[in-house]
Amino acid sequence: MNFFERMKQLTGVSLNNVQKQAVRFHEGPLLLLASPGSGKTTTLNMKIGYLMLVKKVPAKRILAITFSKASARDMEERFEQFFGRLTNERVAFSTIHSFAYKVVREYFYKHQIDYTLIEGNVSENLHKKVILRNLFSEQVKQAPTEDEMDELVTYISFVKNRMVATDEALKKVNCSIGSAAKIFRAYEDFKKQNAKHVLLDFDDMLTYCLDILQRDAEIRTKYQHLYEYVLTDESQDNSVVQHEIVTILAAPQNNLCVVADDDQSIFMWRGADVTKLLSFQQTYPNGKVLTMAQNYRSTPEIVDTANTFIKRNRNRYDKKMFTENPKGEPITIHNMRRYDLQLNYVVQEIQKSPNPKEVVVLYRNNASAIRLIDLLEKKDIPFYMKDVDVKFFKHWIVEDILNFMRLSYNDRRADILEKIYTKMNAYIKKAQMQVLLRDGEDTSCFDRLQKNTHAPYQEQALRKAKKNIQKMNTLPPDEAIQLIRRDLGYDKTLKNRAEHLGFNEENLLSIVSQLEHIAEGLPTLEAFAKRLKELEEIMKTSRFNKNENVATLSTMHSSKGLEFDTVYMLDLVDGVIPSKDDVKAYKAGDVEKMEEAVRLFYVGMTRARKHLELLTYNQKDEETTRPSAFLEDVKKILLGEEVGELQLSDVVEKSENKRPKEIITNKKFQKKVVRELPKDAIQQQQDLQRGLKVLHQVYDLGYIKKVTDDEIEIVFDHYGSKKFMVDYCLTNGMLRFAEGISQT
Repeated sequence: MNFFERMKQLTGVSLNNVQKQAVRFHEGPLLLLASPGSGKTTTLNMKIGYLMLVKKVPAKRILAITFSKASARDMEERFEQFFGRLTNERVAFSTIHSFAYKVVREYFYKHQIDYTLIEGNVSENLHKKVILRNLFSEQVKQAPTEDEMDELVTYISFVKNRMVATDEALKKVNCSIGSAAKIFRAYEDFKKQNAKHVLLDFDDMLTYCLDILQRDAEIRTKYQHLYEYVLTDESQDNSVVQHEIVTILAAPQNNLCVVADDDQSIFMWRGADVTKLLSFQQTYPNGKVLTMAQNYRSTPEIVDTANTFIKRNRNRYDKKMFTENPKGEPITIHNMRRYDLQLNYVVQEIQKSPNPKEVVVLYRNNASAIRLIDLLEKKDIPFYMKDVDVKFFKHWIVEDILNFMRLSYNDRRADILEKIYTKMNAYIKKAQMQVLLRDGEDTSCFDRLQKNTHAPYQEQALRKAKKNIQKMNTLPPDEAIQLIRRDLGYDKTLKNRAEHLGFNEENLLSIVSQLEHIAEGLPTLEAFAKRLKELEEIMKTSRFNKNENVATLSTMHSSKGLEFDTVYMLDLVDGVIPSKDDVKAYKAGDVEKMEEAVRLFYVGMTRARKHLELLTYNQKDEETTRPSAFLEDVKKILLGEEVGELQLSDVVEKSENKRPKEIITNKKFQKKVVRELPKDAIQQQQDLQRGLKVLHQVYDLGYIKKVTDDEIEIVFDHYGSKKFMVDYCLTNGMLRFAEGISQT
């Protein structure tokens, strides 16, 4: 009985011809291109088992490198499942960072160099972010915002992983922080100021490891002899420095197996470099390239569409993903009139799902999840959020809004006014603020400021500001935020900051809009502040729902490697995916960012086994939006039209897009999804009368306050006033009759 027959008998795993070729190939370099759902982890484990059981390679001579700890655990568990009863030997499944750290520790011990980790669970006084915050303040002469800190950390990680060395090259790396290159140089000098006691962050593990392997022949030779076979998984995510480490380790035998999919390389911002994969055969002229193109995960409808979509990228290996799975449902595209209708629909679908654990909601940016989470929690629908990110609640804009509200309760608080005086139209000078902080009086800050105005117009501005601050305390929180934005000039402040500091204006205004929506229906400013804390805690504790029967929320980036029966992809509008930066770079002749955005969209699509829904909308808050250029291309594919290389001409709104929801079906399959409406759903517009009590599928009980030909306004018991498109409610059975007529 040969190896493959034995494995089929013992594990139930039956490999296809390409997988068998990959398993048997053991001399020289191999690039194994693995399409989504093609069984790469199983194949990689079978290859390791083949080396050990057939070729009698000791486990200690095999190094399997993965991208993340989770991937390493998954491979280790899979190996145990397949071969735990067949051998007592265990292979070293390691992340690239943990291997690099091992090399660095050995080198430091050899040369009696002390070191201190400054990232992870370490002393707060000597933490990477504390050091960078201090260096930023020294260079820029002001403390960084959380956004600036995040961008600086990303910049430093990128330049180290891409091995950007010269000052000129450092300045060319995209970063809105003008002093980023200087701060980076100062940071590197700070860590090395004591040659016998080095400060080490996670990226340093890689750069030090590479330098050691290049310069220390003893250590390099030791590891090259120790590992006869080197296998790397998810290699499309490897950065330049990681690729270089693997190349040195595999030499001189070059018994290297690189498992990757160039079409799923989506971490360029973290230093990943897909060109290293594309030049594999130049690096290894005698190397072999195999393509595992059979998808075992998804239906033909999903596989064929995704395969056609990804072909618009030029810089890729030419391959055709296929599946022998039975036909399923068509991909559905929804074009909603407004952003909130998108959220309502998804929440309704999760609520109806008989198996929520097989549902995932994908979005490009974590900020997209905030209003969705708010709505899910109000409907008492639990969820699991992958890679929880609560930076939204720590954002300086959120703190600004809360400080405006705090000041409205006590406008004598000069310490609070100090935090926001430059962000309102009261024309307060720094010197005036300093006097105010010292005077110690216990009266209104605005009255005290009027004693020492610097211009006649300021006196009027201070009176108006005082009136608005005091008025804010009497308003519901959503109206209070509107007052901050409009009457206190906060929106204007954000636009000015975006222009002068290089921030994304749309993103800043979006944060305030999200706060305004969270505030809707809440009675007081205190209730709003409490709600923000509740949402932050809900997001944090959602991780405890991981193994429960609940829907998953995830960014497209974090979803790679996952699969679900049903996938909803949200916010598919131009400016989000592709982003404005993607489009700007593309128009300037740089295709890298745009091609990665295409790959990210592709990754999202290929998470679905059976059911894929793509959602867009025509309006968000006060902004008119357009469907993503990618979505328009998917429509053409589904309609059987020819789609060439990605086009970035303005997306023309077709008349069919005016419908609140559209279902596009691939002509190959000629099948439509027909959703049954509730039996008691209101389907006639004449039944919608002012004062009528109704039950909404998402917001429950309310009464109709106003109805026109196009729009209906309903006041809900627990959510306040909401507006909906009449035809959407009627078409989708969103409303049912409730008993009685409201007297309000």
